[in-house]
Amino acid sequence: MPEYVPARGFKEMENLLKLYDTKRCPIYIYFYGEKDKQGRSWCPDCVAAEETIMTAFRSNAPEDCIILVVDVGNREFWMGKENAFRNPPYSVDGIPALLHWKGPERLDGDQLLKKSLLELFFEETDTTRKSNVVTK
Repeated sequence: MPEYVPARGFKEMENLLKLYDTKRCPIYIYFYGEKDKQGRSWCPDCVAAEETIMTAFRSNAPEDCIILVVDVGNREFWMGKENAFRNPPYSVDGIPALLHWKGPERLDGDQLLKKSLLELFFEETDTTRKSNVVTK
């Protein structure tokens, strides 16, 4: 079963990436808007996609992967100019977003509502991983 690791904010995410980067397993980063006390995000697109994304993690993510679940903060921070998530290497312009750390695969916004794209996302990352193992 994938390991889910929560991260609140940019610095915590970067610290966790450094910690987990030494492991030889795929790392996926799922970005979403901060949730309130009732567990509901301020981001309507995040709310709409959450069930589809969580189902895809359970059904399609590799067993040995790490899923970094990143709370990008409140709406005011997200919209601000100081938002470091928008800078490379993450370049997250909209949420929700899902990317394969150190891989080219990524899905953004409405793409995360599509079960077929999520299945393909995990197939692509698994295929890339297997080809890297064979060539090393």
